[in-house]
Formats: sequence, C-alpha cells, structure tokens
Amino acid sequence: MIEFIVGLVVLIAAIVVVAGMALSAHWGHKRELGLMQYIAYPIFLTYALTIFLSGRDLAFPDDVMALVINKSAIVSWLGRLSSVFLIFSCGERILRYVLNAGSEHKRMPGMLLFAFWVFYASNTLAPALFGLYPYFSHEFLYALLACQAALMANTKADVDAMTVVLRNSLLALLTASAVCIVWKHGLVMSTNYHGLVPGLKFRYAGLTSHANSLGPLCVLFMLCLWYRPFKNAWLMRFGWILGGISLVLTQSKTSWIAFVLSVVVLAWYSRRDEINARIQDFRRPHLPVLLVLMIMFGGVMLCLIFMFGGGGDKIARFFTTRDGAELMTFMGRDQIWQIAVEEWRKNPVFGYGLNIFDEAFRNSIGMPFATHAHSQFFQSLSSAGSVGAFGLLFYTLVIAYFVANTVRASQGLSLALFILLICKSISEVPLSLASMSPDLPIHMLQLAVLVRYYVPAAQQRREKALARRNMMEGNLS
Repeated sequence: MIEFIVGLVVLIAAIVVVAGMALSAHWGHKRELGLMQYIAYPIFLTYALTIFLSGRDLAFPDDVMALVINKSAIVSWLGRLSSVFLIFSCGERILRYVLNAGSEHKRMPGMLLFAFWVFYASNTLAPALFGLYPYFSHEFLYALLACQAALMANTKADVDAMTVVLRNSLLALLTASAVCIVWKHGLVMSTNYHGLVPGLKFRYAGLTSHANSLGPLCVLFMLCLWYRPFKNAWLMRFGWILGGISLVLTQSKTSWIAFVLSVVVLAWYSRRDEINARIQDFRRPHLPVLLVLMIMFGGVMLCLIFMFGGGGDKIARFFTTRDGAELMTFMGRDQIWQIAVEEWRKNPVFGYGLNIFDEAFRNSIGMPFATHAHSQFFQSLSSAGSVGAFGLLFYTLVIAYFVANTVRASQGLSLALFILLICKSISEVPLSLASMSPDLPIHMLQLAVLVRYYVPAAQQRREKALARRNMMEGNLS
C-alpha cells in the first residue's frame, strides 16, 4: 500500500512538472521575455517578510537569532511558492533557448559557462558529496537554474527588464523598511552602535538580516536607478534620497567603498569621450587645471596634518581604542576566519561540507551569530576545501576577464556590479549557490550583463577590419 502511494505521488509530481513546463513554454512563446526577470519580486518579498514576522528587536542581540531559528508558516509557504516559480520561469527560459539554438539567439560564451559550472561543481556538488559531513538538499538546484537561465538572457531587453525589476523591488523593500522606523524602529534599527561617524549611534538594517546585508542592496538599487532611471522626476529624486540616506545609516564601510568606486566607474564610462575631450582641449584648460590643483591641495593638507596637527599620534591613539581594535580585527571576523582555516586543515581537499556554520556547529564553537564565514574565500575554503578555493579563484578570474571586455560596451555597469560583488565578498558570501538567497539577483544580473555585452575577439577584429575598409572606400570615393 505504501509503495502504491509513493508511486502515485511520484507520478502526480511528474505530471505537474511536465504540465508546468509546457505552460511555461507556452507563456514564453506568447511573451517575448518570459517570466525569469520577475524572480527578484518573490525573493525579496520572502526575505522582507521573514524579518518582519520574526518580531526581533535589534536593541537585544539575542533577538537577532529569532529570524534564523523561528520561521513563520506564511514565510515557509511563500518560500515554497517562490521555489516553484523559479523552477518553472527559469526552466522555460532554458527550454526556449535550447529549442531555438542556432536561430536568433546570441551564442553563449563558452568560457564563462565552463567557469560557472566549475564553480558550481567545486563549491556545491563536491562538498555536498565528498565533504567531511556530506549534505545534499533540493535548495542546491535553485541557484543553478537561476544562474543558468541568466546566462541565456543575452539581449538588451532581458538586461533592461532584469534591471527594472530589481530597481522596483528594492525601492519597495527600502520604502517598507523606512516605514518600519516610524512603526517599530527596534525591528529595523539599533541605537547603540559605535562606528566611524562621530555622534551617529544608529545602525540601520531595514527589513534585512543585518546592516551589512542592506548596504549592498542600497548600492545595487542606486546602480539600477542610474542604468534605468524612473520616468517621473519626483520618483527619481525620492529614490536617490531614500537610497543615499539608507546607505549612510547602514554604516557599512565596504558598501560605502563599493558605492564610491561604482559611481566613479559609471560616471567615467558614461561621460568618457566628453571628459577626454575636455582634458585634451588646451583652449579650455579649466578641468585639468582644477584636477591638478585639487591633488596638490590634498597633498599639502595631508602634509600639514601629519607635520603640525599630530595626525600620526591621533592615529596611534585610535588603534588603542575599542573602535580601533575592532577595525584591526575586522569587527571580530578574524576569529571566525581562524575557525574556517582550522576546519580546512582537518579536511584540506573537500572541506567540512555545506552544512558548516549550521546551528550545531555554531553551538560547538560558541559563536551563535556566525551563520557563515563572513568572507566568500574563507567560506569556500572551509566548506569546500582546496577544491572550492580553486573553483572560486578560477571563476573570479574568468568574470574579471569578461568584465574587462564588456566595461566600455556596458558603460561601466559590468565593472560596477563586479566591484559590488568583490566588496561584499570581503565580509559576506554573495556567490553562494547552496540556497535561494537575496544575493542571487545580483549574481544573475552580473552574468546577464556579461553575456549581453561580450563580443569575441575574432568578431572584434572582423568588425574593426570592416570599419577600416569602409573608411578607406569612403576616402577613395
């Protein structure tokens, strides 16, 4: 009887999957872009509701673990529905790409696809099967499908749609977080934080798990706002003000650095020709003279501060304070990194396994708040061993190569997203493929932008040769 019931359940599940894929393919045939770009909506909705229904109070550190241990039934069901939506929407995109291979689709870069699969195999499959504590879950499938579908989103319309959905979903998240300040500020903000900004004791986490999680999302929102601005001028101003204030209140130093570098990159590549023309225009030397004067003034001020203002003594005294000690130890993350290295030494090839930093492991090391290694490198090293560290390094280098080849065509967007991922990788694990995390849309957008704007070297040479030939023919005529 039990075998019959199990067989019936499997049969029904197979029928549902086939029917769902057929409906998804039909929808994709009728709708040019399909549904893949809307994945960000259910991901961020589930994420925000998890925090909202957790009832945490950031004034009490123990309440932070409420969102890890306790999960509402509403959130659980919403997570299941989000998973189903992701499977069918990404499955439709993959199926449509395979069926239309060789037609109007742009060819997927083989090296980027290979590097992604190396990263997935080395950081997810290998530790799940061969780690010190093997562990396998259906959640490993979601990020794989999403990123594989993103690699097949190779048109400008795809990238624009993904950017617009990210922009809108993050605007809703930031707005809801701001409303919660008035309603219940302890849910979204701590008031006893001592950071680098004198007098600013607020640290804003919003409807995310931590301020260091909200900071990169604020940066991502403003990058999307830059790339795809709102048509309404007042909504644009509201978005920039909301994103800027939220970023400042997070007091996330890595997010601040990522934002400054990303803005410089976007400003340079969107106005590159104009800036070069102004710098090389000797009839109007105002811009180069201003840049030289600013550099000279900054250098003089630094010299005066260190020579007569006691700058060196102030820096030395700062590092003897609590804030200085926290900065030197990366807010205590060095202890977590030491534990990660110790676990790697116990199993240097395939690591501990993907269930490292689960509740049992955190209790065994006496760090209940260490839900991950607080570094992408140390997370890969501890959970997947040397194999995982090699896969991460290889994947990063391949992405860097594609970023270098697409930065001009994307007007700096590919490099800005890469900077955001690298900065977040210092203290978080944004490239994890073991679950459907809120970092997944960033990873997907990065891959989609690279595929969209990448042009193979051979094609570039042909296009340059054709342009030179057309120019020569034009001169001769």
